[in-house]
Amino acid sequence: MREGRSGAESFPVQGGAAAPAYDFEPEVASAAPVASAKEQQALFHNPNPARVISFESLRSPSEQRSIRERGAEMQRPRPEPAPQAKVELKRAKPRKKAAENQQRLDFLGVEDVVSAPQSHIICDAPVAPATMRVEAALIDGAIMLGPVVLGLAIFLYEGGHIVMNKGTAPFWAAVLFTVPILYKLLWSWAGRDSVGLSTMGLRLVDFDGNPPSRERRYQRSLASFISLLAAGIGLVWALVDEDALTWHDHMSSTFPTIAGQ
Repeated sequence: MREGRSGAESFPVQGGAAAPAYDFEPEVASAAPVASAKEQQALFHNPNPARVISFESLRSPSEQRSIRERGAEMQRPRPEPAPQAKVELKRAKPRKKAAENQQRLDFLGVEDVVSAPQSHIICDAPVAPATMRVEAALIDGAIMLGPVVLGLAIFLYEGGHIVMNKGTAPFWAAVLFTVPILYKLLWSWAGRDSVGLSTMGLRLVDFDGNPPSRERRYQRSLASFISLLAAGIGLVWALVDEDALTWHDHMSSTFPTIAGQ
């Protein structure tokens, strides 16, 4: 735009005038005719058109029938069956047999497992009844008491006096226990049963059922005094013991049984 000229001079516009109309050229129809569906051009180039069969040639019923007959004569291969996966069933492992001597705990109360108390006696010899043992002890006690009574009678006959005080008490206790100790040691040393056992038809055996040795007889003699001096608890223990044995029976591993059994 040149200098000195205004926009109105360059583009004269009348007031209230409409916009100029544009002239469009009419479209000219193509002279080339549109190809019909029958004459449609192929999309791909066919180097050997003789091997292409047109659809028009298949319209006759005879040709269609021949095609069906040739298709029927062709044997299609049967599809091979898919291999079936073999399912192997695992056999359950046999349970191990429990040990015959193994104890089982029964938590549901179906089976009570109560272990029997184990006895220290191995042999089959029965323990002598308590009544027979008491009678045998009374016989031995009477034999031991005889010399004591005889000695006291001679002492009193000769004019002696029995005085019990702190000085004479140990002396009288030694006199009373000397005779029973000598009596027990005598039979232990001889390896024989006492008079009371023999009289009641009893004999002394160890837990194996054999005649006790001399050492075991000594142990039994000493343990019998322990059972007696413990307020007689060692003797009463036979009433609550599972094998009806006293303290000195357990200490010496011996017990009296019925002779001949």
